[in-house]
Amino acid sequence: MNEKIDLNNLMADVDGFIKKRLVAKIKFKGVIPWWGGDHDGYTSNHIDEDEIVGRVKWFLRTVYNRYCVNDLNSYKEAEDKVSSYLGCTNNKSIYSFKVSNTIMRENTSYSHINRVTFLLRDKEPNVKEKFIPKDVTSFTLEIFRNRHHNKFDEIIVGAVLITLAFLGIGKGANRGFGRFIPINLDGLNTSIYSKIIQGDIRGAFKEFYDKFKRVENCTKQNSWTDSCVPLAPLINGDNADSILETSCTSNNIVQILEIIQASVLKATFKGLSYNMNVKEAGPFIHTWIYGLPRHSKVPQNIRIKQNNMEVKCDDVEVDINDVKKNDEMGYFKLASNRKLEEPRRQSMFVISPVLMNNGVYKIFIIPFLSLKDNEEAASLLIHKGIHINNNTIHIVGIEAMIKNNISKQLFNNEPNLANKRRDLSFGDLDNLIKKYTQELFSIINKQCKQKTTNITTTHHSYSTNRRPITPSQQRPSIHKTRGFNRNSKVTL
Repeated sequence: MNEKIDLNNLMADVDGFIKKRLVAKIKFKGVIPWWGGDHDGYTSNHIDEDEIVGRVKWFLRTVYNRYCVNDLNSYKEAEDKVSSYLGCTNNKSIYSFKVSNTIMRENTSYSHINRVTFLLRDKEPNVKEKFIPKDVTSFTLEIFRNRHHNKFDEIIVGAVLITLAFLGIGKGANRGFGRFIPINLDGLNTSIYSKIIQGDIRGAFKEFYDKFKRVENCTKQNSWTDSCVPLAPLINGDNADSILETSCTSNNIVQILEIIQASVLKATFKGLSYNMNVKEAGPFIHTWIYGLPRHSKVPQNIRIKQNNMEVKCDDVEVDINDVKKNDEMGYFKLASNRKLEEPRRQSMFVISPVLMNNGVYKIFIIPFLSLKDNEEAASLLIHKGIHINNNTIHIVGIEAMIKNNISKQLFNNEPNLANKRRDLSFGDLDNLIKKYTQELFSIINKQCKQKTTNITTTHHSYSTNRRPITPSQQRPSIHKTRGFNRNSKVTL
């Protein structure tokens, strides 16, 4: 056969086929530094489709858990539902995602952010810059549907918009990194787009929830105190699991990120909540509620002395030799062999800088709370602290601690320190989670007032492309706060 293929017609047919499958083509602009990693651990130059899909899946499961599921003991119901349209190993996704035209630029100003500095401290000087977060000028995301049925289009596009704008992707997403706003949307028209452009986080979540419940025909509103799995936040009200709007605003994103990073550190709670010295022990301060792992290196000069220290552990059975050899202090999981293991739990709190319609950032707390799994975690968690003056390693069980068993659980002056804020030291775990949600809100506002006193915040003109001031345009004022270094020589 010598039949010639008309390439023009072929390309037109392919283009037509693609357009039929295209649900939305969205151009995003980065408004918070991107800190996604590549295969070598360096900050990536590419926004990864799988990372977007993974985070969107997680968000959709929390929404389904809140409004639809009957069994709150596992992710199974939510996982089965979300997999029915975004796929899993045994089920092909209805939707495909393609990222293109990613434009990034280096920004060494971000090396001053506390969390970044902590990461860089052990890196060789010649590679440090490869680990620093970057500015994302823009990227394009295309969402295709692999079937004709468009039932879930609004759910998928809305979830993508909310995830990228408010929940973030990449490293440090729960602590403010990796936020992107849409600057152009072709295809499916959704009111969530305009809410995000306006900086209306509650409005965007409400629009999405209304669409989700209508499509899935869900009428429940499950409670986080009955749940082993995280539930999507409520929009309004005084509930612990409602979106919280702090009063902290600034046009300096480095300043905002530093406030967010410090807000969940035990050192911050020691100073702002308990009015105690940062070097004093604080096993009764339950920052493990904000996620794990959470520990620091035992200073080298103390590490060599651990073998000769007494191990005090009144109600916990541990492997004494293992405790003395361990070169870290803080929170651990007690394994069945009585050895210390590193516990991992994703934080229930997404702390998000939201770009408002006046061009400045405001910090919001977006809680994804659950109680039952945290109760189980508390029963397995222990805290290791070192008391230099007493030549003692102190092991304390978290479950007994929160039940206020002071006689066994606290050491030396710790009862007096704990009683400074009994509401944060002791109580039922559900009440402690509520208190730590409120305290997180308070600490962000207190820090903001302290840190921004000497900073002049200028409001900038606002447009669809929203160009807030960033460190590449203005060198930020960096305030060193005593005790915020995770590697400082203090007893946790």
